[in-house]
Amino acid sequence: MTALLFLTLLGIHIYAEVFRYRVGHLLATLKTFQVEETPASTILRLRSDYHSNVTDQGSCSEEHCQFAIELTEWKSLIRPSNHSSTERPTYYLVRGLRFFGLRINDFMASFLVEKGKLRSLGVGLRPMSYIEYGSSIEHGFLSNIVIGASTVGNFSRRVGQPQIYAHPNLFVWKASSCTGCSGALTYDFTWQATRDEHQQALSFDLSCITRIRDCRTPEEYLPGAAQVLRDDAAKRLAEMRGEMPCDTRMARILGRDSDFVNLVRVKHLRNADEFVAVDYDVVQRLKGNDVALNNIYHPREYAVATEPSVSGPPQRLFQVGAERIVFLGRVFDRPSVESHCAVMPLTPGTLGATLEGIAADRSGMLGEE
Repeated sequence: MTALLFLTLLGIHIYAEVFRYRVGHLLATLKTFQVEETPASTILRLRSDYHSNVTDQGSCSEEHCQFAIELTEWKSLIRPSNHSSTERPTYYLVRGLRFFGLRINDFMASFLVEKGKLRSLGVGLRPMSYIEYGSSIEHGFLSNIVIGASTVGNFSRRVGQPQIYAHPNLFVWKASSCTGCSGALTYDFTWQATRDEHQQALSFDLSCITRIRDCRTPEEYLPGAAQVLRDDAAKRLAEMRGEMPCDTRMARILGRDSDFVNLVRVKHLRNADEFVAVDYDVVQRLKGNDVALNNIYHPREYAVATEPSVSGPPQRLFQVGAERIVFLGRVFDRPSVESHCAVMPLTPGTLGATLEGIAADRSGMLGEE
């Protein structure tokens, strides 16, 4: 019995090392890719190499291909069984051996190829646990920690976050609540992320797969993202919302991340409690569909902001007849102020940075809302 137990534990750890090697080999390959640069032929070659682990979403060619590669540890043990008499003992066996190193891990990499280039890359590692729902007979394997890194077209949901001003092409966020799991950590990056940022996004700690002691937090699985959170906390960035400068750097970010960008002329002002309602005449629509820019409510503190003038004293941003650049988000399909820099002066520098940001937006190409 002792020899059998020893051989069983040895087999478990050898299997874990093999799975870790397979994931590490695939992850090392992904780190050599670069969104908007890696040719479709390279991605399709990888798809062919892992054909037995590929799930396609429609037809595939160098013009368009969307697919995922999934590697699952002990997949045969968690596959649903038609024989209930063997299913429950299998689940209990897996749960019992977890404390001796048997883990269920799922690794998935997703790809989007458009017009001969890699347009989007997503990577996720999901450690899974056996779960029973109270006293019911329902049971199965669910991810108890969710860790991922993926390309985003822009950061429209994060407009105004000071973290994005600090590092415009990456955003790390930890869910405040995680339905069905104990924690989640996500590293989002744009196609303009640097090579170092790309490497950091994919810096999964694969030792969690083979450790005797489980990794219990998402930060242990994705230390690169955890480092970004620590750096941001040290700089107290979360407390600086509304304090970042409204400069060309911000104009570039807002051009990319806003849903509506327009050159406007201030038409009418009206005070409303803590807000100023502003009507605009559109001079030129730079981004977004045709929407009415009437009664756009700006917090009053934005109304007293001033713009630097080349000659003479600063001028108020909200001044009837003045031409400005307006950056707005979308809430229930209506334009909404999402940044303290929603109104910026119209200068060659600001306009040029805005246009650069608009050109960098890939949300439409990636099919994001």
